[in-house]
Amino acid sequence: MTRPMPLAFSDGEFARRLRDVRARMRTASIDVLLVVAAENITYLTGYETIGYSNFGVLVVRHDVDPLLFIREMERTVAETTTWLREFEIFADDQDPLDQAVAVLRKRGWLDGRVGLELGESFVSPATMDRFRRLLGPTVDGTGLVEAGRAIKSAEEIALIRQACRITEAGATAALAAIRPGVTENAVSSAAYAAMMAAGSDFFAGDPIVTSGWRSGVAHLTFGNRRLEPSDTILLELSGCRRRYFGPLMRGAVVAPVRDEVRRMSDVIIEALEAAINAIRPGATSGAVDAACREPIERAGFEPNFRKRTGYSVGVGYAPSWGEGHIVSLRRDDPTRLEPGMVFHMPPALRVPREYGLGYSETVLVTSTGCEVLTNHPRRLHVAK
Repeated sequence: MTRPMPLAFSDGEFARRLRDVRARMRTASIDVLLVVAAENITYLTGYETIGYSNFGVLVVRHDVDPLLFIREMERTVAETTTWLREFEIFADDQDPLDQAVAVLRKRGWLDGRVGLELGESFVSPATMDRFRRLLGPTVDGTGLVEAGRAIKSAEEIALIRQACRITEAGATAALAAIRPGVTENAVSSAAYAAMMAAGSDFFAGDPIVTSGWRSGVAHLTFGNRRLEPSDTILLELSGCRRRYFGPLMRGAVVAPVRDEVRRMSDVIIEALEAAINAIRPGATSGAVDAACREPIERAGFEPNFRKRTGYSVGVGYAPSWGEGHIVSLRRDDPTRLEPGMVFHMPPALRVPREYGLGYSETVLVTSTGCEVLTNHPRRLHVAK
């Protein structure tokens, strides 16, 4: 079949990923792995669809190519974006769980030891419980694909670099749009337009823009508030290339700049740079987190932090570009860093409902230390 668009990765890259997950299946004595996490299906096959919340299962065995079981409407996009040749479908007037189990039984693929992923956010607990009952005896196969996703290949890193260039265009446009009287929405719109123009694929999350008292509240985003003098502005955004991301966070303020805001900005940047300098192969996630916390605690901002220092990034779908469930940089975490890991590191400080700032970078663990993949001025942007 001639595809109208190239696959995200080479045949050799997909073959390596499949080979590696099969090796982990053998170690776990699993004959059949049922992959239901959208990001894991994309990782193993290249599958790219806006319909990722529909039920689907990738069936991985040792002796045949994987089979993708999906909604009928998804077949064309699966044929277009994946390297697979084996598909089974269900219609909208059919029960997908009944149909999936019927397909597996017909092929005799439930006779061995079956592993099932249990951590998919788009499959409800009730649906997963029913699926397990229909399947019969299964073992937990969660983590077998994620173990490969933790270490990025050269081809994955190349896509993350492209995503970072797109993100930088968005950050530059957003900061240029900041001035008294404009809305948070207008700033976000500038970032969005710039990233789309730079070639971004569809996002996992819209650009985050919070200002004034709203910047002191975590996980708000643009809300039509108009910027005023002395407002702090917290920006966080990421462009996307073939479902890979390169996030960036930056802080800004509308002049005049208060002394406490300048001090907060300096402390966050110091903490981020300390964390970056602590990254190297063999270092623990907890050690990197501790390096980030030290300047924050020394400055008396510990009550305003109280979160992890960073998290893995790679494959992502809305509502999150993060892979924190795979690896996170957090207090006392013993996970050893390895070359090829990629992290978004977003230290931010907030005085609740008063003001807040943050700075971040997307970084790569190299054989000798760390490479910062994002490239944007790391300083407080002052708009007049």
